[in-house]
Amino acid sequence: MRGIATEKPRMLGDGPTALIGAYEPGPGPGGLRALQPLAGMSVIEYQARRAAEAGAARILLLIDEAPVELSEAIARLRSDGIQTGMVQGIDQAADALAQDDKVLLIAEGCLPAIGLLRALSAAPMPALGTLPDTPEYGQFERIDAEQRWAGVALLDAHRIAETAAMIGAWDPVSTLLRRAVQEGATRIAAVTPPILVTDPSSLAAAEQAIFAAAREPARDLIGTLLFVPAEELAMPLLMARKSDPTLIAGGAAALALLGGILASAGWPWLALLALLLSGPLAGGAARLARISQRSPSRQHLFGSVRIGGAALAAVGMAQTLAAASGQWGWWLIGAISILSMAGLWVERRTSAAPMPIWLASADTMIWMLLPFALAGRWNWGFGVMTAYSFASFVWAQTRKLKDNRVGE
Repeated sequence: MRGIATEKPRMLGDGPTALIGAYEPGPGPGGLRALQPLAGMSVIEYQARRAAEAGAARILLLIDEAPVELSEAIARLRSDGIQTGMVQGIDQAADALAQDDKVLLIAEGCLPAIGLLRALSAAPMPALGTLPDTPEYGQFERIDAEQRWAGVALLDAHRIAETAAMIGAWDPVSTLLRRAVQEGATRIAAVTPPILVTDPSSLAAAEQAIFAAAREPARDLIGTLLFVPAEELAMPLLMARKSDPTLIAGGAAALALLGGILASAGWPWLALLALLLSGPLAGGAARLARISQRSPSRQHLFGSVRIGGAALAAVGMAQTLAAASGQWGWWLIGAISILSMAGLWVERRTSAAPMPIWLASADTMIWMLLPFALAGRWNWGFGVMTAYSFASFVWAQTRKLKDNRVGE
């Protein structure tokens, strides 16, 4: 019991409390199956983040003992704003819950789809996720002749308290499951089968599924041609190092700002190099955040900072070209470039219809400038960039007007 912080009842949001098993022995750090490494974190961290993404108001880990590695995992979850604690046995779990709490029970090592967790959270209590009783789901517990338990259930805290009084301390999950079945719990079929992490092969399968789910099609040409292939090569290394996507996204934003400052100071090559590096870093950070189920809000914030850095670089480029040529028209070209890109950025964020990948983006324009810079034709490159961004903006506005007319 020493070192275990029991959570006390408190006022919560509308979401359920997730109660996740973390007591089975295994090959992971601390001797627990729940602490096996998975996609740059531990299995239990991934379960907790998925539950939080599905709407859980707080996370309780149902434990037998509290190794240092488990406490460290909880600290990482709390640092990301996920309210997390530990309870030793079902009796402490009952004490930590208010009588009217909804409890989202997740079995040890079970990685359910977000859709199943959300469907259960909205179902009447008690409710069970189910799978067909077929050989491929043999690792899941059978609940009758036709179905197996998918490793997730929605219960109320009152039932958990009654069960704790009945069984005393241990084997809580199976007892709660049997009681829910006897009470005729609502059954929700899992459209996407959960992965049950029990051995190295299932752990590898889970990791591959997580990587695949985090893939998103690129939104621009440079992303399709360069960033996505680079991410595929770099991602295993980043995951092995447990890289923080927020730090990487912050680094990408800082490079973009540095590029803007260097361009304004008359150092175009250093500015271009900083901006070129910023794009792949931002793309890798975004995918890493999807893998680790981090909140996208910081990614959006750093993305806005990157756009600001690119705009500052455009101002610096216009200033340099105007000073070198003595022609004020470069200031006009710079303003057109910045306003066009700002309009396209807003369209990408607000448009319901997907934008074609050939439209201008900040990163595509930055990389488009590279061959002109290598040829020493910065002025041509800046002019082509501006024409490309303006043509893209005009196309987007024309499509928007046509869509509005169709909707009238």
